[in-house]
Amino acid sequence: MRTTRIISAFMAFALTALLSLAITSGPSAAAEPDARAKPRHIGFASGKEIGDTNKFVTYGKWETYKGRYIKVQRKNCGTCAWKFYKKTRTDADTGKFRTGIAPGKRGTRICYRVVVPSTKKYRTTRVKVGCIVTS
Repeated sequence: MRTTRIISAFMAFALTALLSLAITSGPSAAAEPDARAKPRHIGFASGKEIGDTNKFVTYGKWETYKGRYIKVQRKNCGTCAWKFYKKTRTDADTGKFRTGIAPGKRGTRICYRVVVPSTKKYRTTRVKVGCIVTS
């Protein structure tokens, strides 16, 4: 008799737990898209020195972000956080962009990256452009 009561109490507890799990993970939870489920923007970004002039540019092309503003960020050391540097607009027809970046003082290393904001279809995309080391 006692064993029957223990088994029935355990079954009631298990059914209550399963019912609460089924209510919280219904169709509304499955309908919300996860940010990671979105693909990255289609395009690229890079950087280079113009000849041997000590002038540097970052350039690229974003097929999925034409005619809108993108951000260029930089950091001054390996452990520093990325900070806003400037924003530039992509071309409305081709999605290309090009903007100048600064090398910094002698004996420094400054790294740059391009950030393309998220849209309804695509997630935020960050691409490291490169680092400028001055001596």
